Amino acid sequence: MTAADAATAAALTAADTAAGHGERDSDSDSVVFSRLSVRYQAGLTHLMLNRPHRRNAIDLELAREILAATLLERTAASRCVLISGAGDHFCVGGDLKSFLGQPDLPEHLGAVTGYLHAAMARLAAMPAPLVVAAQGHVAGAGLGLACLGDVTVTESGSTFRSAYAAIGLSPDAATSYRLPRLLGLRRAQRMTLAGYVLPAEEAVDWGLCTESGPPGSALSRARAIAEQLAQGPTQAYGETNRLLAESSRRSLAEQLEDESLTLSRVARTPDAAEGIAAFLARRTPGFTGAASRPVSDDAACRGRPVSLPRPPVSGQEQPMSGQER
Repeated sequence: MTAADAATAAALTAADTAAGHGERDSDSDSVVFSRLSVRYQAGLTHLMLNRPHRRNAIDLELAREILAATLLERTAASRCVLISGAGDHFCVGGDLKSFLGQPDLPEHLGAVTGYLHAAMARLAAMPAPLVVAAQGHVAGAGLGLACLGDVTVTESGSTFRSAYAAIGLSPDAATSYRLPRLLGLRRAQRMTLAGYVLPAEEAVDWGLCTESGPPGSALSRARAIAEQLAQGPTQAYGETNRLLAESSRRSLAEQLEDESLTLSRVARTPDAAEGIAAFLARRTPGFTGAASRPVSDDAACRGRPVSLPRPPVSGQEQPMSGQER
């Protein structure tokens, strides 16, 4: 282990001790953290960043809570995940005010990104589609979360920016990975190096967002899409995302072989049989989603503190059981 890895591990251990725990809200099917709320409904998991007074800036505790939410069994069994931000802005990136008070900024940033990146890796590995409602100011790590979505909905008046170079830092939250793939290298360089601020309509034209609506519409539209996807063939969605993600790294022959093998595998699922039968009968299919582990009453849903394990030390490879988005 390098000195940097050891420092990061120490910071993550300290963060484990300091952060709060989520508990179930007795009045609804949800788990409430201090900076994040998680709501479950009909196969849909809604993660809402809940620091509107700070424009949902990500500090150490919020990063931990996002990871904790992805570790809950009900989240892992979701048929669709929706991410949104409370208030007028989705997420402006890291909480710079909290960073300034740290005695060792490199260690602290390693801790924050360790939790956030582990959470993003888990979300990307899920077969369930990920929908993001990105309104208002979207910057830094917030931009990374917006780029992670399979469907990202925005609204007029919103802006997207990298913002890292403006404060003398390099990117995180997979922005250096996702931006070139979504926008192309030159446009990614324009945003990250030149600091170009992308308005909502142009974000759709460039391929960063799926669609844009009138002011105030992003969350309702994203939720409608997420609810529809939550009733779909989850296993087929996951395999489709995996094939799309891996296509750029393969030859045509390799992709064709994987398509054939994957099609045969997905054809064994109950949703495939239901989809074909419904099509032939000219009725709406009743998909049930991919087979998954039984959902147990985890600690959060019993009202007890949620265990928040540390993610791997910075530099270790994250295990990926599914697609890379």
